[in-house]
Amino acid sequence: MVWRVHFPQSVPCEGGCVVAIGNFDGVHEGHRHLLALARAEAQWRHLPLVVLTFEPHPRSILRPDVPLKRLTTLEEKVQRLAFAEVDGVAVIDFSLEVAGWSPQRFMEDILAGWLGAKGVCVGENFRFGHKASGDVTALKARTEFTTLAVPLLTDEAGVVSSSRLRGLE
Repeated sequence: MVWRVHFPQSVPCEGGCVVAIGNFDGVHEGHRHLLALARAEAQWRHLPLVVLTFEPHPRSILRPDVPLKRLTTLEEKVQRLAFAEVDGVAVIDFSLEVAGWSPQRFMEDILAGWLGAKGVCVGENFRFGHKASGDVTALKARTEFTTLAVPLLTDEAGVVSSSRLRGLE
């Protein structure tokens, strides 16, 4: 299931959910590692696993002068996420307005309010909010949900990331 968000909108999961946040471009091995841990958390809590992502890719809005070669379209990303056994995908229409949200607004309005998150899973380097001023420490300070900061997956070439994969093409 996909919820295309034109905030505000009603909560997609009655009773809450576990939310995995990220761009998930390519839904590569690093993403699948994070999703496996998020899925385990969701199963432990008996809640659905929802991926929260952004479209278009935030970099295309924040740095329009720097070309961005996407690894997957939104439709391909959703298909790959479904294959990774997520229960839903929530898509926030990314804009300069959204980029200006404070970390507090994102946590209160989107995570705690709209999604009713009981658990949040992100990569350990996750940043969010205006000028990337929010981080894992800010998420962990919230009482409405618990936060799991997943260590970045590495291999012999370094961190497995969408940026690295784009550089290989």
